[in-house]
Amino acid sequence: MTGRFVISLDFELMWGVRDHLSIADYGDAVLGARRAIPQMLKLFGHYGIRATWASVGMLFARDRAQLLEFLPSLRPEHDGQCQSPYDFIARGLGEDEKADPYHFGRSLLDLVAGTEGQEIATHSFAHFCCLEPGHGPEAFSADLAAARSIMTDAGHNPRSIVFARNQYGDEHIAIAVTRGFDVYRGTQAGFAHRSRPRSQNTGLVRASRLFDSLSPFPRRGNSAPSVTPANVRASHFLRPWMPRASVVSHWELALVRRELKRAARDGTVFHLWWHPHNMGRNTDRNLARLDEVLRTFRDLRDKFGLESRSMGDFAHDVSPAIPAGTK
Repeated sequence: MTGRFVISLDFELMWGVRDHLSIADYGDAVLGARRAIPQMLKLFGHYGIRATWASVGMLFARDRAQLLEFLPSLRPEHDGQCQSPYDFIARGLGEDEKADPYHFGRSLLDLVAGTEGQEIATHSFAHFCCLEPGHGPEAFSADLAAARSIMTDAGHNPRSIVFARNQYGDEHIAIAVTRGFDVYRGTQAGFAHRSRPRSQNTGLVRASRLFDSLSPFPRRGNSAPSVTPANVRASHFLRPWMPRASVVSHWELALVRRELKRAARDGTVFHLWWHPHNMGRNTDRNLARLDEVLRTFRDLRDKFGLESRSMGDFAHDVSPAIPAGTK
């Protein structure tokens, strides 16, 4: 069995962090992501990487007026832990991408879509967090309908979904399938990575997740999905390089390269993911780390035949009648 290397990116800009970070806190990282994305695409092209860009539906709107046309008919109830994006649209959203580069991203999405091998997937319409209070199944279905509608308008027919904040259950997978999404990124194996609401994502859980991700012990590789809906399970979240944790970042890079080699030798799937805004600060350092990962992939491709696959490619593997997910 040939090993597979999967990359998925949760493309959100401010929509993914606005309930706990402000533009004053984090806007520089979001703007940095806009500068980093073309460089990521250049690296992907150089190394022949097929990646999945799971994108918040609101980013597809060219301006505020177009966004208003696609808002879902049914919306979730929000409490203080999860602020409503719809309230923000009414009172604070800018007019278009030039005026508000934190919340509009159509030019970047067009750039991604125009790059060979890149799959445009959904990350829900409004960064819908399925396990938060008030976020019921009917509202989730309406959100995905809105996501598909605005993506279709932009010329895309998405098959893959990455659930916002990795929050989902069997019910949400079933709803996604009814909306035409038959490939999803399952959570990484292990208790620390299980799907849970924000209130249960305690300091202990976060510490356990970090420890598990940096553990020196070898992990069991993921198998390729064989049924629909296809679960292309996550293997590792690539954390951003930070000056105060450079030693940890160096250790993590070594672990990622080791697990990638294991997947190549054993014929398993290694699924690496991150957010573009994770590389919006210390961009040169973060891109250099990514380059090292991709050079390792190239060497393993030449030696073992390791393949780069998008999430959508697995839908084609499971059901050949379904077109492959990327160009």
